Order: sequence, then C-alpha cells, then structure tokens
Amino acid sequence: MTKTATLLFLLLSLFVASAADTNGQADLSKSLGDAHRSDTREYTRRADAAMDQWRADRFGIMIHWGVYAIPGGWWNGQEVKYAAEWIKVGGHVPAADYDALLPQFNPTNYHPQAWAKLFKAAGAKYVVITTKHHDGFCLWDSKFTDYDIGGTPWKKDLLRPLAEALRAEGIDVGFYYSIIDWHHPDFRAVLKTAADEAAYARYIQFMKDQIKELLTEYGPIMTLWFDGRWDPAYKTNPQIGKDLEAYCRSLSPGLVLGDRVRAYDSVADYDSGFERRLPKRKPETDWEACMTMTENSWGYHASWTGAGWKTPRYLCELLTRCSAMSGNFLVNIGPRADGTIRPEETQRLEHMGRWLAVNGEAIYGTEAGPALELPDGIYATRRGNRVFIHVYRWPDTDKLKLKGLNITSATLLTGHGPQPVVVENGDTISGLAQSPPDDIATIFALKVK
Repeated sequence: MTKTATLLFLLLSLFVASAADTNGQADLSKSLGDAHRSDTREYTRRADAAMDQWRADRFGIMIHWGVYAIPGGWWNGQEVKYAAEWIKVGGHVPAADYDALLPQFNPTNYHPQAWAKLFKAAGAKYVVITTKHHDGFCLWDSKFTDYDIGGTPWKKDLLRPLAEALRAEGIDVGFYYSIIDWHHPDFRAVLKTAADEAAYARYIQFMKDQIKELLTEYGPIMTLWFDGRWDPAYKTNPQIGKDLEAYCRSLSPGLVLGDRVRAYDSVADYDSGFERRLPKRKPETDWEACMTMTENSWGYHASWTGAGWKTPRYLCELLTRCSAMSGNFLVNIGPRADGTIRPEETQRLEHMGRWLAVNGEAIYGTEAGPALELPDGIYATRRGNRVFIHVYRWPDTDKLKLKGLNITSATLLTGHGPQPVVVENGDTISGLAQSPPDDIATIFALKVK
C-alpha cells in the first residue's frame, strides 16, 4: 500500500469510527464550518428598532462552553487536533465514555459578573453563548432533558446569572442553540424510514419546547443563533426551518435570527455564513462574521492552536473590516471547565477594549463608508456626514490623499480627545507624524459635504 493510500485509509477509518460512535449522525467535515450559502433572493432588509440595535452593536463575543471543556481537546492521553467541542466525533469517543463527563462538570470558578465586566471592558455590545451545542448538553436545567446542568455537581443554572449580569452592564444577550443533538434518542441526521420520520418529529417538538424555555424564561433575548442545519434530515426539508422560524417569532416578535435557522433557502434577518472568514466585498444583505482567536477551536482546547493566536491588532482589523462592509463581528472564547477564561483570551479582549474606548465611535452605529480607492490596510466607515478613516498601514509620506471626498474638517481620535489635523484641497490629510500614534490603528474623523 502506498503512503497516499495508507493515509486515505487511516482518514476513512477515523471518520467511520467517529460516525459509528454517534450512530452515523455526525459529519466530521462540518467541524470546519457551515460554508454552504443561503438563498438571498427572498431577502428583505428589516427596518425596526430591534434590528437597528443589532446593527448598531457591531461587536460581540461568542462563548463556546460545555462538558467538552473537561477533556480540553485531549482523550486517553492523545491530543485530538479538531475543534474541541467536536471531540466526541473527532476523538471517536464512545457515547458512554462521553456521557461520563457529566458528573465531572463543576465550574466552581464561574463568576458571571466578572465575565460581564470583562466583556464590557472589551467593548462588546452583545454576547452569544452556547446554550446547547451538538453534543446535546444544556447549560440550563431544562424540563425536557436530564442531560443538562441539573445532572452535574454544579446543578445551578448557568444562563440566568450571566444574562442578568450582561444586562446590568448594558450588554445585549444572545443564545446559541444547536439543531443537531448527538445525545437525544429521537435525533436523526438522515430520515430513511417512517419510524425515523416519527422520531424526528418528536425531536423537533423537543427543540421547540426548549426554545420556548430560552425565549420566555430569561428576559429579553436579542438573537437566537442557530447552528447545525447541514444534516439531510433538516436541509432537505425546508418547511421545518420555516416553521421553526415562525415559532421563534411568535414567542419573541422582535427576535433577530440569522440564516442558520433555515435550510439554506433564506437568509432570514442576516447572513451568518462567514465563519472564520470575511467576505471579499460588501454583501447585499445584513451579515455577521464569527471568528476564533486560534485556528479552528471554538471550545476550550488546552494545546492545539494550529496557525497560532491572532493578535489584538489583527482582531481589531477584522472588526474594522466588518464595519467597513456594514457587518457585525463576533469574536469567540472557550472557557475552561472550571469557569475561568484563559489569559490569552482575556489579554486580547482587554487590548481590543482599550482601542475601542478611544475609537469606538468609528465602529458602533456605523455603516460602510463611501466608495473610495483606499490603499491596502486603510478602511472607511460612516455615520451621517462623518466619515472615519481607519489607518492600519501608516502612509509612506506625511500625506494621506482620499480621492472622492470633500472634507470640511478633520480630527485625529486620541485618548486625550480629538485633535485637529490639517486638510489640503478638501481631500488630503497632511502633516502626518513619522510613525502611527496608535499601536493598533489610527482613526481620522472627517466631516464631509
């Protein structure tokens, strides 16, 4: 057998073993993200206060947390180089062994008020937490399953204190919910028989029952962030997604829903398909990008970083690029099983927050700037008659020409307040310092005709 054939055999064996451990209900390739595009032809841009608030927030934090944080990407002494929240599949862990993690989950260092203060300091305007990921474990004590926080030594609801702490800091609350459930006996990835269809119908009702808990018992929820629509049982039956979307809106009329509630047949309120990547040009719809700080682990992984940790500067640039295309940006963290947030994540969030404390007006509530021919590393956002120029690559001379603008005045945003700058001919900022005054990005606020 050639080396190539051997490698293919090993990879196939791993996938088969993984699928068998989850009763054929897990597609390991989807751990890399949901890359299929939704149909935008029936998209209608919402114009209401709830949707406008979601747009204005621009920057949020996603939290992946569950029993998968206990192994932290390792199983039986071996590192599993897949997204940690997929370890049941990526590590081909037998269901009984994975279920044995439940009595070990005891986050004694979970302090939701401290989390909320960190997110506030980071400049986040909304937070989305995994209430239930694909493994089926729920962070709240649901009346409809025993595979939840009530079955752990901790026992207490993890969602309610966090939701209350976030609102106390002025942060909007969002809940992630997986359509997939590897633990539930009625979940089906494929519907082959009438018995499968009956079981799946029961599972859909189970989802609705849990969604009702989340949308009616935890105060105002800005967004319900669905995931896991790629299995044939769901994606080939688009009426299920349409019905689920309508049910959510009946419970919470102002709820903001991304396209993953649907079976690729609609964008719903916004396109959430930009996972660990950004579009090359401004999409025609509202949209959001979600981003890991490492290569591809959303849940806590003790060691695997792939290409390494993204720098605060790069994370801020990704946020700026999203805003400059009228999109939102969710940066992800994966807390440890004990409830602590690792220092690599804390430091990056705090660094982003320091930059946003000075430059947030160029991000929050903005939209794509005017069409300009900007050099690489320079971006534009806009609010009314103010245009913000975000300079990540400092010019090679002491002038920055902005063709197409009629600038009436300009200031430099600094920690000491806005500082006036010189404008020549209505389109050129001159007298630039020899080096950028900000270690992340320098922002010029312009008033234009």
